[in-house]
Amino acid sequence: MVSEKSLPMPSERASIDALVRTPYIQILTYPRISLREAKSRIKQLSALGVDEIVFEGHAKVGRLGILGMGTVGVVVRAWANGELRALKIRRTDANRPDMEQEFRITTHANRVGVGPTVYSHSKDLILMKLLESQEIGDWIKSLPGTGRRQRARDLLHSLLNQCRKLDIIGIDHGQLSNLRKHAVVAEGKPWIIDFESAGTARKPRNVTTAAQYLLIGGAISPMFRRTLGIRETKTLLSLLAEYKHDLSDFAYAKILGHLKLDDG
Repeated sequence: MVSEKSLPMPSERASIDALVRTPYIQILTYPRISLREAKSRIKQLSALGVDEIVFEGHAKVGRLGILGMGTVGVVVRAWANGELRALKIRRTDANRPDMEQEFRITTHANRVGVGPTVYSHSKDLILMKLLESQEIGDWIKSLPGTGRRQRARDLLHSLLNQCRKLDIIGIDHGQLSNLRKHAVVAEGKPWIIDFESAGTARKPRNVTTAAQYLLIGGAISPMFRRTLGIRETKTLLSLLAEYKHDLSDFAYAKILGHLKLDDG
């Protein structure tokens, strides 16, 4: 059972050889425990240079803290080649046989400066940059009064530009309608994360989906609009519809202009 806590669970570490034992195997082969699968994944961990897992995070499986859980994978901290990384472990009930497509698409996004860097992967694992992050809503709430609006505007501009880059290269993230779980703030800037549902076969709609979540219909949109001083959304909706139709530079520039994000 996975649960979330407001504070991270106490840290617990395990060498990769210990992962065949309870309770660690529950995460290595979540949600269906399999000794055979665990042994296969330990070999994959070794090949990637992972020598220790750190169970710490705001979510937990049993007593063990984790960084996050999705429909495809469990994310934990891992020491690999002397560096602390994020490790995504494919769930045994995932709707895909391996992590190849997610790694390939995230690598493509990395080439245009989007997403946490992915370093290596195997059939069931992806090793990537570890982000010590906040949810966007929590970040907004924590902003001091002085400069609050400009900092929120800068974050919005950066996030929309990342979405624009994905639109240009033909990647549709697929989950930005729930931006709370798929964009975070780390190292002073926003990051789009978790490309497990991303694809290149459908028309990308990253800019429109992210803008609608942040400024129109998402859980934090009222707070975001207040912070930015946005009083009406009818014009923005019209501009987003225009952009969605042709994905042009001109239509995108009109969105930035309306939101006052093109002033240097």
